[in-house]
Amino acid sequence: MAAAEGAQAAHLANPGAMGGSWELLSRGAGGGMARSSSRPLALAHATGAAASAAAAAASPHNADATQREAEEWRRAPAFRRGEVNISKLEETDGLIAVLSPWLELDSPDEGVRIDSEIALRQEVAYASYLGIAHVVLPAPSSEPSHAPFLASYARAVSACLSSGGAEGAPAGSWMQLSVRLPVSSTYAAQQQLVRQARASASSVSVESSASERSSANLRADNDWAWTTWERLRHLCAYSPRLSVALDLCAPLPPAAALARWPAEPVGAVFLPARAFLANAKGFPVLSKASQALLRALLRRRPPVVLSGVHEPPARHSRGVPAAYLQYVRHLERSAPPESAVDVFARGYGDWLQAPLQPLMDNLEGTTYDVFERDPVKYQLYEEAVFQALSDRPATAGTASVWVCGAGRGPLVSRVLAAATRARRNVRVVALEKNANALVSLQDKSVTEWGERVEVRFGDMRSAAVPPDVRDRADIVVSELLGSFGDNELSPECLDGAMRFLKPNGISIPASYTPFLSPLSSAKLHHEVLSTGANSSAGPSVGSLVDRQTKSAETPYVVLFQAVAHLAASGGRGNWEAVQHTWTFEHGPVENTPTVRDASGLPITNLHNIRSSTHTFHIPHAGVCHGLAGYFEAHLYGDVHCSIHPDPARGSPDMLSWFPIFFPFRDPLYLPAQAELDVHMWRCTSGRKVWYEWAAEAYLSAAALAPPPLGASGSTASAHTVSAGAQPQRAASGTSHMSEGAESLASATSSAPPFQNAPHTPMLPSVGLPGGAAASEPPSLGMGQPPRAASTNAGAVQLQRIKIAQTALMNPGGRSSWVGM
Repeated sequence: MAAAEGAQAAHLANPGAMGGSWELLSRGAGGGMARSSSRPLALAHATGAAASAAAAAASPHNADATQREAEEWRRAPAFRRGEVNISKLEETDGLIAVLSPWLELDSPDEGVRIDSEIALRQEVAYASYLGIAHVVLPAPSSEPSHAPFLASYARAVSACLSSGGAEGAPAGSWMQLSVRLPVSSTYAAQQQLVRQARASASSVSVESSASERSSANLRADNDWAWTTWERLRHLCAYSPRLSVALDLCAPLPPAAALARWPAEPVGAVFLPARAFLANAKGFPVLSKASQALLRALLRRRPPVVLSGVHEPPARHSRGVPAAYLQYVRHLERSAPPESAVDVFARGYGDWLQAPLQPLMDNLEGTTYDVFERDPVKYQLYEEAVFQALSDRPATAGTASVWVCGAGRGPLVSRVLAAATRARRNVRVVALEKNANALVSLQDKSVTEWGERVEVRFGDMRSAAVPPDVRDRADIVVSELLGSFGDNELSPECLDGAMRFLKPNGISIPASYTPFLSPLSSAKLHHEVLSTGANSSAGPSVGSLVDRQTKSAETPYVVLFQAVAHLAASGGRGNWEAVQHTWTFEHGPVENTPTVRDASGLPITNLHNIRSSTHTFHIPHAGVCHGLAGYFEAHLYGDVHCSIHPDPARGSPDMLSWFPIFFPFRDPLYLPAQAELDVHMWRCTSGRKVWYEWAAEAYLSAAALAPPPLGASGSTASAHTVSAGAQPQRAASGTSHMSEGAESLASATSSAPPFQNAPHTPMLPSVGLPGGAAASEPPSLGMGQPPRAASTNAGAVQLQRIKIAQTALMNPGGRSSWVGM
């Protein structure tokens, strides 16, 4: 972490007008040039001398000269030596440059926007010339009058990042641009301060009272910062060189809004002195909410820029200015220690890893070595075997335990340890198809296990079954689970392994269930598209779009770090934030209805096809970049193995599995109170297994409409309405659909009815307020059964309105699959 304060710019009272003085690339003298017909709008941002110069330039005597000077600058923008405070390469080492605060790229005045964009390109190009790697742009305005022109701000920034035609990009191909954003709307904060000042009936003026009060004691209820950032980065096509410089000068928004920022590319944190409170001794401290936010951001180690520390607020009476930096260092040192998983996987955060192909490829020794470092998983397996052996009568004789997919033998050792604890005699068969790992098994059989273990070479799907049932297994143990439970073909493998079980035998694991939850991560989205763009396969594989599509339709194993979970428990159906998809159960073949051939193997793999549909409640606005996948496995008895994100359900400090990520090629924006339908399929062709997934976004009627004005005279069936598509009746009794839907509109005697012509195409008139209730809609392909005529025209019970959807990802397994 780097904490810095601009030394050369410290004499400037308040560059950026948001509470700080940092290193400016130029001195802001551009405020003295009348660069548009409405230049007076920008004079408020200039220094006093610059404002005087602008007023002089506007006099009739100098009007022609000023206009000529302005046009000459527009034709060939160039700095004079006195207009910049950095001119040598040696002055830029480790420097973060802050561009002129008077740039108004989102000004309502087009002339100001044009001149600001010219000046932006000039300053960015000069920074590139000096080799400055990180440049901070002035914040867009939070005033409502500027909101319609935020797209112009984004367009100007995008033009700096990308080349156009014969012109190169002003930011080159390596410079990082950070948009400085206050953590909430400064306009709303100022209005709040003014209202409080007026209410206090202070003897001082309202404006001065408002400006002197601290924003550290205030709280905001707006989500302006993240909403603005989302619009900017989306318009800039998720450029990896665009980040946000989060400024804590404004009141903090609600916790849900703050929780998004650790998942965003925060390139710097601006921490003004007035964001600090004062403790009982007068030392500056941050509020609990600010501490939590800063600690979360510091995990990514962004630069922290302290400002205004040489002119501290009066309430900070002790230790300043050094106390500010000391406090930030204290927060950094007192961060919670890393978990065992974080230590084990250091450097793997948000790194995409393709799942294994365990049936097509033999694992390398280094891969086995990584898996065997997880003591938690093997402790759980040992406990499950211990309970299974303990449940056998002591007089039952020697138990036969088969370890299918024995690898280099860690499960075999745990089975023997469990037998010793349970005081049971066992004979273990270690079955392994990897000829290289077989050597390790044979070595351990000689040096450690002795005659209690028989090592066999073979594939559990094709190995011969002992003809005598007494020679079969009492317990079959396997560790074939993937990050999504079944994504490494555990069901297909165990179809073969269950043949070895006695009719009353036990499978460990007994069952496993995958889980899904929607996820937001701009970093993972960029990594997915970059993986496709940087494919080493060469141009012969297809276009860039084809490669990126293939990359976006591939599930990845990822240790999530810069992510935000979008769903929460609740909504109309009281949905869970993380939902189970399906379950695979394993046991003796005599207990399963699958049709098998003479060798005991299933004739087809169709019984392993699965599908699920989910509805998630999205309480706060966000962007869904894909789906996070987890699993829970029931090993035996009360022993479970889980990577569920809920700490109460997950197995702590387990290292063997990271979650799985199912990406969306195009991000899906979800407004607050949205509902996200997720569809997931597990498909098979007999030679391979693959997943397909898709999502649809809806807004509930309750989120769109005010409370009903009156009760309807009739109750209509619930509908889902999609813009441009016919209504579809909600299936009754489904687990993810509520019958008690909210009414979008109610017909009352005081409200004008919605006039709908009979038989309007794509919209049935029956049940609509003011519609022809007595007439029956013709068959227009809507899939709606006839309904009895109603004597009253009731309101249509609208559950929700469709607003967006993704494409079907990986149809037919065209991009990713696991070979059998």
